[in-house]
Amino acid sequence: MALLAHAEAVARRKVRGAAYSVVGTVFILLGVGFLCAALWIVLVELRGALFAAQVIGFGLFAIGFIILGIGKFISRRPVVVAGHSAAPQTTTLPMVQLIEGFLIGLDAGRKSKRR
Repeated sequence: MALLAHAEAVARRKVRGAAYSVVGTVFILLGVGFLCAALWIVLVELRGALFAAQVIGFGLFAIGFIILGIGKFISRRPVVVAGHSAAPQTTTLPMVQLIEGFLIGLDAGRKSKRR
């Protein structure tokens, strides 16, 4: 059961990373479009609306790279899934474990003498 949960968590993480990559790619394509329009405006006129187009283009381009980085970071993080064990594990003090081990050994010694 833990193997299925691990595979599901890995698949979910990969899909989330792919979604960020797709959104980042869309922003990069939008940025390239604005940068192409800005370059065209620069060639036609040397001042004016081109500044706004360049700022928008570089902004979308930067946002696209940031989202691609987030997607890559998310998809490469290790997946940790809590496993299910048959016996519940309790945290006990080491002294309690030592006393319990001593008593189990003492009881085993008594039982072996009777034979």
